Formats: sequence, structure tokens, C-alpha cells
Amino acid sequence: MNLKLALPNGRTKGVRVKFPYKGTPLGYRVLLRGEEGGRTAIVVGFAEEGEDVSLEFPDEKPLTTDKHIRAILETAHHYAVLPWHLLFDLVPSLFNWREEEYITLGNKEWKFVDRISKEILQYVKKRREVKEENLKKRFGKDAVEKLLELGFLRRARGWKMPELKLTLYSLAIPLEEAILRLRGFKDIEEKLKLLYYLQERRVVSQEELEEAGFRKGDIKVLLRRGVIEEREGGIRGVRAPQNLLQERRSYLKPLGKNSIIFGSWEEVFLRISLELDALVREGKSAFLFCDSLQLIEVLHERLYPLLGDRLLRLSSREKPRDFIQNWFSLESAKGVVVLGSRVALLAPFKSLDLVLSFGDEPQKIPGGVDLRYFLYRLSQYYGANFSVITANPPLSLCLKEDWQKEYYPPASEVLLFRRKGNEVISKELEGIINKEEECLFLVNKTGYAYAFCTFCGWMAECPRCGSFLTLSMDRERVFCTNCGYKGEAKCPECGRALQELGFGIEKATEEVYKRFGIRENFHFDTVPRLHKSYDRVVVLHADNILSVPWFDAAERYFSYLWKALCISRKNLTVQTALENNPLLKYVKDKDWQGFCQEELRKREEEELPPFKRLVKAKLKTLPVIKSLPGEVRKKNLGDYFELLIKVDRKNLRELLLEIRKHRPFELEVL
Repeated sequence: MNLKLALPNGRTKGVRVKFPYKGTPLGYRVLLRGEEGGRTAIVVGFAEEGEDVSLEFPDEKPLTTDKHIRAILETAHHYAVLPWHLLFDLVPSLFNWREEEYITLGNKEWKFVDRISKEILQYVKKRREVKEENLKKRFGKDAVEKLLELGFLRRARGWKMPELKLTLYSLAIPLEEAILRLRGFKDIEEKLKLLYYLQERRVVSQEELEEAGFRKGDIKVLLRRGVIEEREGGIRGVRAPQNLLQERRSYLKPLGKNSIIFGSWEEVFLRISLELDALVREGKSAFLFCDSLQLIEVLHERLYPLLGDRLLRLSSREKPRDFIQNWFSLESAKGVVVLGSRVALLAPFKSLDLVLSFGDEPQKIPGGVDLRYFLYRLSQYYGANFSVITANPPLSLCLKEDWQKEYYPPASEVLLFRRKGNEVISKELEGIINKEEECLFLVNKTGYAYAFCTFCGWMAECPRCGSFLTLSMDRERVFCTNCGYKGEAKCPECGRALQELGFGIEKATEEVYKRFGIRENFHFDTVPRLHKSYDRVVVLHADNILSVPWFDAAERYFSYLWKALCISRKNLTVQTALENNPLLKYVKDKDWQGFCQEELRKREEEELPPFKRLVKAKLKTLPVIKSLPGEVRKKNLGDYFELLIKVDRKNLRELLLEIRKHRPFELEVL
């Protein structure tokens, strides 16, 4: 049998093998050996010719399905990317093995070797397998080579599999005490960010911290100081019994082939719960793609009393053994609901009847690929219904008249308060905060405050990317939230000390704690998230969204406030310096339709998305501008160029093919 294997480098290879299992080989994982080390491959088709190679099939069941492979091909074609690069971008690291050469102990007795040799041998014995370059770097090339020559050590090759353990982190002490222990630290803002992250999420995995951009060095420092704690094992949510079904099941309206469900989070959640319960009772399966690990945990906690063991999770928070077991169980399972993040997108469902995509923002990966497009295509190949779960529908979906729309109006009252200057909390707002309510405070700004030069009279800009710099809590350093630049708190233009202007989430947290004390029922974030509702949601500052001169600023501002409204049970309180902005009237009147109609009218007049597509690319070398199918704006930023291209939808793929030839290091499709 000649098989076509997809490789991690984006290429394919034809091989001649005897397939050891019954059924089709499509989707199976292969361990392919080579002179430069082995690598994982995936069977994606049949080849006309194949060469004899050394390989093995490590799994008795397929890693993914032919439906996923076809959805990958269609998505890759749409975005003009290499399909097998895209495939391996979605393969969980647990399954992406590689063969490596390492040093291990030889078979000779070493009781009477010298002290240095004994130290090397004990080091290798303790670790079992050590990379040769690391061993030579630690003990010297000559000593290691001598032990290899004498047979005390030997070279071997083996498959490097991921370590099957889950490391979890949480705060070890109250947040207030943790903040006090950080005084005097360098780079305090990064450590504070980590503390707030843990405070809000309670327990997080090591992989989750790495994905969020937190440094291993900061984690180690906080562990040594006893500020955070580390443990192994799975995460267990508190599962309070809930009566979700009530008597509304009989009024459940069937979902259409494609639909959008939006509005009040609690009502939307109830609607989804009823749908999932009905599906499982009929022996049908569903996949819920979640835009955050936190959402997966909350949904699992709330859905488990309803669905029991029919509810599975596939995310980086699971124990690796549980993850692998759940993954391969899907190949034969019926009547299950899977909560998954990006790592679950290739899961081999036997059948799939409903695909739900949670979240307002497009779920993009490097290269501009929107994962919602992949999910939509996957649902078509399975013959499943596809639904987008959101607070308010994206403008692109508002144009789809054939999609079913289910709207659940939020019942919360909207209150507006005027904010003056650098005021964090106005006296009027402070007077209505109930300290006993579950309250979420929102500030659309990370860090402590903006960095302002009183001499130059403007906010300091990042010398690397031009974004506004953020001042650290100790006022001694600045950093850029866009590109990661760090420096002293001095003006890049005149060299004078920078002052704080406005406020970010850290300063807001400091001010709220100062006025109300540290309270477990008070929560803080930079964005409203669809995973939990609160008695009151307080937007302390989001006006800065409108200060960014970009075509979708009004949509992002409205969406920010609308999402905050949809997760509030009683009140949405907005503090603003723009109380006469017409966008606030749409929110106060709960008129999402009016906003969408007006914004779409403006976009159509100006030929902006969703009527045309925008491609933003950063690259070192330029294509021939006149040859590009679209309206091009070019900006020379010194070390690289930035292109902004408006293009007809029908010409998008042609444009992306041309742009990708020049290897952009950043590419966004809007």
C-alpha cells in the first residue's frame, strides 16, 4: 500500500508500507525514522508511488479523520497557506513526537573510576537520558568523549515523548500580602500581572501560563518567595447541583443549519444546556469550541450536573493520560459533548451533530487563519449544525440573511457616570457600589498607567513599534504591551522623567482596594469575558478604544460595552468622559440592531469589511506593488515595511499567495 504522509515542515512523502489495522489508514499517526532523526507524520492520502522506509504506527486508532483533512485542505486553500503546516499547527504537542540522539549509561561496571568520571556517570544515571551537547557543556568535551570511548557511556536514539504530568499553579497567600512581598523587586509589573492572573483564575496549568506569555523566571521567583504554590494533578471544579431543565424543554425551537445565538449570557447558557441535553438523549454528539480555558472550566462546572460522564474535556489543563484517553475514545463514542480549546480541533469524532463556536473575537492563528472558518467547514463535512455563541453578532454574520438568529435581551439596567480627568472612581459611582454584590470592574488597559512627558506635552511612544508606552507600578520603568519593549521611565525624545497619565487595571485595582478593602466578591479584568455573570459590571474606563484611529473602533467600543451588559445580572455601570457619544445611546437602549445597521451603512459607503477584506502585512522585502490586486498603502518603518491592502473578496486568495512569497513575519486578514 502506497501512502501519502504529511510532514511537520509542510511537505509530503510517499511511502510503501503494510498497514497493520483494519479500515482506512487516513488520519493515522506515523513515526517516521530518518538519518537526521525521526519525526511524526500523518497519513493524509494515497500515493502513486512510495519508497521503503523505516516507520511504525504507534496508535491502534486514527489520530484524526478524513473529514478533518478535507476541512484543513479547504481552509488552507481559502487563506493561501500550506495545508500540512496548518495541520501540524493544530496537532496537540502530546502527539507530535520526535526521535533524538542522547547519552545513556553503558554496560560496564564503574566502581573504581576517578572522581570526575564518577560525577558524570552519576549525573547520567539520575537523568537516564542526556543530550550530548548539554553533557559536554557541563563537564567538558574530553571527559565525556573518554567515557564514551571506554564504554562507560553510549550513544542511543529514542523517541522523545512529552512528559505525562500536569503542573498547576495558584496563589499561596492572600493577594494583598502577595503584593506587599513584591516591593523592591525589579520588573515588578510582570510579577503583578501574574498575581492578578492567578487571583482571577484560581488554578492554572503551566502550559496556560506559557501561552499567556508569563516567564519561567518570574514563576520560579514567586515560588521561592512562597507567594504562589505548585502542585501536580487535575483540576476539580465545585459542582453544585442545578435544575437547568425546568419546564422549558417543550418549547425548545430546533436550531437551524447555521445559527447565531446571542444576548444575555445566562439565557444563552440555558438555551445551549437544553439543546445539549436533547442531543445527548438522542445519542448524538456535539463539540463546543471555547476561546479560553477559563470558559471550558466554567462550562464543565455548570454542565456536569446535567450531562454527567457524557461531558468530556480536551484542553491543556487536563492530565495528559486523561487527554489521550478522551481523545481516542471519540473514535467510537456516541452521545457525548466535548468541551475543547484549540488543541481539540483535530479530535476524531465518530459522528458529530452540532458544532458550537464560543466567543466574540475571531480565533486566529499565525498566518491570519480564522479557526471559525475551519470549524464551519468541518461541520459541513460531518453534516452537523453550526452555531456561533456570542454577546452580539459580528457584522460579517449580520449580513447572512439565511442564518437563524436567536436573541435573548439582557435585563440589566444601564447607568452612565461622567469621569473627570485622571479620576479612577468618581464620588457618584463610589456611592452606589454595594460591597456585598458580586462585582466585576473593567479597565481597557493593562499595566498601571500611560507614560506622559510634561515637558514635551504628549504620551511617550515605543521607539520600536510606535505604540503608547505603559508606566510600571513603581514609576521607574516603561514597557510596551504591543511588542514587549522595556526601558527606563524617561522620555525617548527629551530624556526627562515620565509621569503617569490615566490609569490601567493595576492602578484601578489599587484604588478599589483602597476604598472598599480586598473583597473576594470583587473581580478585575481588562476585557469582559463570556464565561460568568455578575450582579454588577462596572466599566471604569473604555473610552481609549475610540482613541485608536482604526476602521472598527466604533464596533469594538460598542461590543466591549455590550458584552459587559450581557454578563451583568442587575446593573451595567459605565464611567465615561464621552457621555454624549451616540454609541452609548445604543447600549442604554439595548439597540444592537440599530447599531449594526448604522455601522454597516458606513462600512458599505467606505468599502470596508465585511464588504471588502483588509490585509495587513509586515515584511522585510516588498512585492511589486502595482501587481497586487487591491488598493495598497505602504509605510516604511525602517527595518521593515507595513502594507495595508483593501481587496475584493474574490481576489483575496490571489493577494495572499503573492504576499506569502515574501515571507511576512506578521499577517492579519480582516
